[in-house]
Amino acid sequence: MRQEAERLLQIPDDFERFRAATRLLVDLDDLILEISRIRNESASRMQISSITPPARSDEALPDDARAVLECIRRTGTQRFRRRDVFRRLARHFKTVAAMVPALDLLETAGYIRKVEPNTEPGQPGRRRSPEYEVRL
Repeated sequence: MRQEAERLLQIPDDFERFRAATRLLVDLDDLILEISRIRNESASRMQISSITPPARSDEALPDDARAVLECIRRTGTQRFRRRDVFRRLARHFKTVAAMVPALDLLETAGYIRKVEPNTEPGQPGRRRSPEYEVRL
């Protein structure tokens, strides 16, 4: 990497240096995406289902987190999107931002796990709502 940066600095023409730097950034971005995909696939395969998690007390959770957890349990799904839970709990949470700490707490406690999206870069439209996997 450093050698590539030093090579770029030695290009005398500003326009050519800019083009070469842009090509290098695109290549790095592609490499980062590929490494992320490999890392996520490896993490998914490393999950060991035979180990049972320690017993958790739902009573220790704050009210917001318990409300989200109950919503997840009522739906009975193994995967859900943040947007779907917010729609069901719109009366409890005024904004999605108000609900995110509850999801983060449930993720930290091991009830749910955030799943990386399978989207290709450069797709039109908005990014999809984050998806979670239930680990009850």
